[in-house]
Amino acid sequence: MKLDRFINRPVLSTVISILLVILGIIGLATLPITQYPDIAPPTISVSATYTGANAQAVLNSVISPLEDQINGVENMMYMQSTATNNGSARITVYFNQGTDPDMAQVNVQNRVTQAQGLLPAEVTQVGVTTYKRQTSMLMVFSIYDKEDKYNIEFLENYASINLIPEIKRVKGVGDANVMGTDYSMRIWLKPDVMAQYSLTPSDISGVLAEQNIEAAPGQFGERGNQSFQYTIRWKGRLSSETEFENIVVKALPDGEVLRLGDVADLELGRLTYNFNNTVNGHKAVSCIVYQMAGTNATETISNLEQVLAEYEKNLPEGLGINIAQSANDFLFASIHEVIKTLIEAFILVFIVVYVFLQDMRSTLIPAIAIPVALIATFFALKIIGFSINLLTLSAMVLAIAIVVDDAIVVVEGVHAKLDQGYKSTRQAAIDAMSELGGAIVSITLVMMSVFIPVSFMSGTAGTFYQQFGLTMALAIGFSALNALTLSPALCAILLKPHTKEDEEVAPLKERVGTAMRESRKIMIRRYSEAIGRLLHPSITILFTVVAVLGMIFGMFNFGEHPILTVVFVLISIMAFFGMTTDKFKKAFNTSYESVLGKYKNKVLFFIQKKVLSFVIVIASIVLLVIFMNTTPTGMIPNEDTGTIMGSVTLPPGTSQERAREVLAQVDSLIGADPAVESRTVISGFSFIGSGQGPSYGSIIIKLKDWEERSMMQSSDMVVATLFMRSQKLFKDAQVLFFAPPMIPGYSISTDIELNMQDKTGGSLDRFFQVVNDYIAALQARPEINSASTNFNPSFPQYQIDIDAAACKKAGISPSDILTTMQGYFGGIYASNFNSFGKMYRVMIQAEPDATKNLESLNRIKVRGSDGEMAPITQFASFKRIYGPDVISRFNLYTSIQVMVSPAAGYTSGQALQAIAEVADQNLPAGFDYELGGMAREEAQTTNTTAIIFLLCLVFVYLLLSAQYESYMLPLAVLLSIPFGLLGSFLFVNGMNSLGSIPALKMIMGSMSNDIYMQIALIMLMGLLAKNAILIVEFALDRRRMGMSLTWAAVLGAGARLRPILMTSLAMIIGLLPLMFAFGVGAHGNRTLGASAIGGMLIGMICQIFIVPVLFVAFQYLQEKIKPLEWDDLDNSDMSTEIEQYAQTKD
Repeated sequence: MKLDRFINRPVLSTVISILLVILGIIGLATLPITQYPDIAPPTISVSATYTGANAQAVLNSVISPLEDQINGVENMMYMQSTATNNGSARITVYFNQGTDPDMAQVNVQNRVTQAQGLLPAEVTQVGVTTYKRQTSMLMVFSIYDKEDKYNIEFLENYASINLIPEIKRVKGVGDANVMGTDYSMRIWLKPDVMAQYSLTPSDISGVLAEQNIEAAPGQFGERGNQSFQYTIRWKGRLSSETEFENIVVKALPDGEVLRLGDVADLELGRLTYNFNNTVNGHKAVSCIVYQMAGTNATETISNLEQVLAEYEKNLPEGLGINIAQSANDFLFASIHEVIKTLIEAFILVFIVVYVFLQDMRSTLIPAIAIPVALIATFFALKIIGFSINLLTLSAMVLAIAIVVDDAIVVVEGVHAKLDQGYKSTRQAAIDAMSELGGAIVSITLVMMSVFIPVSFMSGTAGTFYQQFGLTMALAIGFSALNALTLSPALCAILLKPHTKEDEEVAPLKERVGTAMRESRKIMIRRYSEAIGRLLHPSITILFTVVAVLGMIFGMFNFGEHPILTVVFVLISIMAFFGMTTDKFKKAFNTSYESVLGKYKNKVLFFIQKKVLSFVIVIASIVLLVIFMNTTPTGMIPNEDTGTIMGSVTLPPGTSQERAREVLAQVDSLIGADPAVESRTVISGFSFIGSGQGPSYGSIIIKLKDWEERSMMQSSDMVVATLFMRSQKLFKDAQVLFFAPPMIPGYSISTDIELNMQDKTGGSLDRFFQVVNDYIAALQARPEINSASTNFNPSFPQYQIDIDAAACKKAGISPSDILTTMQGYFGGIYASNFNSFGKMYRVMIQAEPDATKNLESLNRIKVRGSDGEMAPITQFASFKRIYGPDVISRFNLYTSIQVMVSPAAGYTSGQALQAIAEVADQNLPAGFDYELGGMAREEAQTTNTTAIIFLLCLVFVYLLLSAQYESYMLPLAVLLSIPFGLLGSFLFVNGMNSLGSIPALKMIMGSMSNDIYMQIALIMLMGLLAKNAILIVEFALDRRRMGMSLTWAAVLGAGARLRPILMTSLAMIIGLLPLMFAFGVGAHGNRTLGASAIGGMLIGMICQIFIVPVLFVAFQYLQEKIKPLEWDDLDNSDMSTEIEQYAQTKD
């Protein structure tokens, strides 16, 4: 391959690289930043309200007709719905990935429209809303009263009127809710007075419909042939309490009029009284922001933070804004850690390469190639529409080893030519590239073939592999471009001939310059010798190890360890100076030559013991299969996100006062933990199961910054501590703490979401008993830490039975009684009024004292056909029963949601297996479960690893077969790859064993065959294949020159040993900070580092001994099939080897 153009024109080569860097910087500056790729399924929500209805009535009247129509909508994946005792109905429809959210919303809306005619009039009056939003919370913030001088109504409506409209206009916001209620004109009816005047709530509703209206009376003078035209105005809807009090209800016989204020108390109050919020003990109103499907979460949160920061400047005195949850906190902290690791890896790789090359000029060439290739990759990521996320950045970290290897191959090739006596570095670079160019291209194609196939997988796992695989493939491509253009040009410029170019007398100016350079060299040499006398090579190695350990464990942090940082900097400087001395270089080279000699003898030993070698290969494959089937599986490891969610469930029927008392105690318990920065308490709402009412409470805990917390203050430790303390303190309340989901859009927590289903259509009591038995069996398993549900069918209720015969005799219909009950007890949305630029509801309901208990029914009267009022108890009887406050359905079946948390030391994959086993053993016929959220995705992708590896191996095999024109020789490469994969599983399981030690369990956690390990395995397949290919290539070249198979293998492996050690050690040492990571993102980083280091270390050790054996075996078979054609080439660079090892009979 002719590449002399780039060597002869170094400016062209550098311009190409500079352009790539500039384009990469532009791409880097414009790429969106996300935590993970957009993998959450598009979600469409449908909500409605049936005021005054209980959960069963909402389910029968609202949920069922809507679900029947929505079910089967195009690309639908699954559907969940909840009906509550406060009359709310919500249906959430999940769609397959790749579905257009806008089209999904249109399709669902069309189905909802078809069901409108089947819904109660009270529901259609309020409206059925269809909107696209993710189910998980994007951000939670609160406006709180720092001085406790405002009432809750003011806080709620200040947020609703002023702030929420701004929030909803932010790009990417799907919905924003105030965890409170709007203003409402509350008409508190007096049942005794109403009965005295023969009135019912329906009469008041009718009066409001007559007098609280908007109208269009018209105009005077339209086409009247006059000078002026006048618009006729009606005063419109009423807006103040006084105006509503003066509404005329009826004319009395004595000529007086009865006004609304005579039969009711009126106030500007709250629409409902279910919610109460506090932030750090102060009154507050919390706002939840949901993401619009298909938008960038990170950009949306950044825009929201800007809006809130600007708005906080103009808040009324004494108010503040507290952001309780923001996914960006964890995201940017994680990205900071990955970038820090990237820099540390670059430094460590630079050190390793310098130790092996022992020349700063030579080391600079791969050091320049690394940033050029990585930065240029950002440009390609921008073109194909990717984002900067944890996967693409992890791919960048792993790509360093591959990128540096390409540059090392070029540098070594040029040095080999210079060793042959080339006088011109330019000619040495040209000749070296003419030999290496084809090999670099072919190896690049093989490497890319490992990563490209996985990019075409579908589903959630496919999205992950696509982002990682294409990023690696692009980095490899740019690395090859560097190796073909920039690196040889830099070699021609930076490297120096190993011998003097000529002995001719140079001009005076040149001789002076030479003298100056030589004097400088002498001074440096003497200085180096002085350092060498002080620093023995063993001391230099010790200092280097200490410096590397300091970098791994964060000792280079002046803010936290000022004295230690200075010490470690001095040690690093001494280690660097020690490595530059001739004494160290000589000791290193002597040691390497000794190792090389022993290595060749060992390779010869394994070649002579072919059976042993093949037994080792077979054993590694068997062990790999065993470990692949026994290693715990997972999707994404749970991390310390800096936020903890809490859920409090009180006994059914708990009053609001008692609920607030318990929540205040829980709040005090949380506030006493030193790791907590702020806590937000929401009374009357549950994050789990959509429960609403006094029996529920939710908590959002924001922890201090990761750097301000110790290792023993991780989120896992805080959750465990709070859970144990709450169990001791609260005997009558269920208090749970859990981490928010790692990927927004799936569920509210990282726990496994089980949707238990009753397919028999039986009673809820029977279903609840089955679920409780299943939960008890689950909790007996060691893999399960907890399994719980907040469903409870024991909420106290009264069932009304109407005597139809008595009603007929009195001329009353049962609907009259139910309407009266709704008006007094449930409340009627009767009309609207305008204020503060918004429209609010007018609600009719009996005054609180008139609806306290069963005895208060004696004051409630209904009007008969003769106009007389009769107590409602004459026509209706009430029986105390028990029932649920929330009824859920999953894919049209009644369901109960169970949240399962894996035990410490166990992964979600092991927990899923336990869940399936317990279900098979304990669930009766007709009862089943379906997974929801992230667990559903994990269960569907756990078996993809083997398919991925098989697909990658097939692509590598086919490309190598085409390259070698042989179906036999590629097996020498493929059969060496399982060593590295086995090494990954060994290291991960070893780290798991350490994590199972009780003292380390909460600190180290557990590792699994998750997405991080799988991307490391894919990378290892490429890098191990590359090492094996070069060993085979070098051995094949020597075989074609006439050497015997044995000595061709031995010498080929020996020639490739140094760069293999250099590349492998560079990667291993460069990834050590990942393997020993702590703090933010530690679980994923440790899995990635351990699997990559373990695979590279064990794979390298096994490959350098076994690949030569495989080459001898399969090349022998290939030559039996097709005899080798000898190459008559200029073999001057191997003349020594040829003379020493002429072709002999094997």
